[in-house]
Amino acid sequence: MDLARRIEELSAEIRNYPTPIARCDEQLTALIEERSRLMSLLNKNQCQRSGCTPESIWANEGGHAA
Repeated sequence: MDLARRIEELSAEIRNYPTPIARCDEQLTALIEERSRLMSLLNKNQCQRSGCTPESIWANEGGHAA
């Protein structure tokens, strides 16, 4: 699976999601969570190929540098 292509598909689906959106809308929440998961996976894959350290991966995932 091409992660970048799937992320783009999910982003387009989220952008074009019908409104109004109810707070309890589980389908939109699932789309956003799936996109977030794939973006994290893509980021990890890119860092591993480029030689990122575990600390930089942690920082990119929302950690705080000491």
